[in-house]
Amino acid sequence: MFALGWRIFFRHVDDVLDPRRVRRAAAWSGAAAVVALVGMLVLEARLGWTAQPPLRSVAAIVLLAAGVGLLTFACFPTRRPPDPSATINGRQVRASWQNSVRRSVQPYLLRRPRPVRPEDREAVRTDTVLLRRGLIGTLARVTPLLGAGVAAVGAGPLLDVAPWWPVVSVALYVLVLPEYVVRLGRSERARVAAEAAEPFEVPAGPTS
Repeated sequence: MFALGWRIFFRHVDDVLDPRRVRRAAAWSGAAAVVALVGMLVLEARLGWTAQPPLRSVAAIVLLAAGVGLLTFACFPTRRPPDPSATINGRQVRASWQNSVRRSVQPYLLRRPRPVRPEDREAVRTDTVLLRRGLIGTLARVTPLLGAGVAAVGAGPLLDVAPWWPVVSVALYVLVLPEYVVRLGRSERARVAAEAAEPFEVPAGPTS
């Protein structure tokens, strides 16, 4: 499921992220990284705030500047606006709702799913597509945060400091990220199973 989830992520990421918003986020994150880099280098040249040899100080500053850029990228919205046709039970789906599915669909997302029943076919087809959009958007937001945390953790030993909060943050994201990818793979498995299921036919009422 993990491998399937990553394939689905790369296959549909362009359907979820808005290129214009991604470019804007990338421009601002690049600018933030450059400002942070120049500012820290100037401070290092004047104050020697890292108290480290030149090679280590430059490496740490580059990592910290990259972390600032990645953190800035994660702060900008990059998803496409919700599709007006994306509804569940007639209600417009918001971005924050897209990581949940109806109760009737949940059994098909388990590690060992049951066969899709005809009466649940349409609900599974609808909810798994919305879930896929939500998970891809979440992964696109979490991954830069994870990169920022890794950069901060990597800079710590170079500066002879060991801040606990980046280590904890990275550990939490490392634990959460695979679960999102696995859930993405399970949603695709359920969607394919629903596509292959027999359509539900409403029983004909009694004839008079």
